[in-house]
Amino acid sequence: MVIKALFKRRYLFIFASLYTLLITWLSLGKLIIPGGANIQGSDKVGHLLVYLFFTIFWFLFFFYSEKKRKSFVQSILLASILGVVYGMLMEIFQGVFTSYRTPDWNDIVANAIGVIIAVVILKLLKNKIVVLKHRE
Repeated sequence: MVIKALFKRRYLFIFASLYTLLITWLSLGKLIIPGGANIQGSDKVGHLLVYLFFTIFWFLFFFYSEKKRKSFVQSILLASILGVVYGMLMEIFQGVFTSYRTPDWNDIVANAIGVIIAVVILKLLKNKIVVLKHRE
């Protein structure tokens, strides 16, 4: 019962959307770092983790949707494409729309690696994920 409520389409969409808005704010906002610490180059693990979870959250939305259900592979493909494209757009937008952020190819690579790791994790957990879907 709890699992079914957790995977309702609207909750998954709201959660994934709020997470996406948070990424947008973190990517485009003017962040003030206490002590003026320089995080350039040391933020790649953060990029990787952010896009790993981004991909998983959107996968769950696509896979557990009540309308127009997608297969496991379709859901992974959609979430992966969305993750890579969104990560690239955030980097482009940093250069176009801000004067205080700079786009970085290494960030795009870290984002893509996060997406790839998410796909590997999802594929490793495929049987458990499919069983949960059929319990609805």
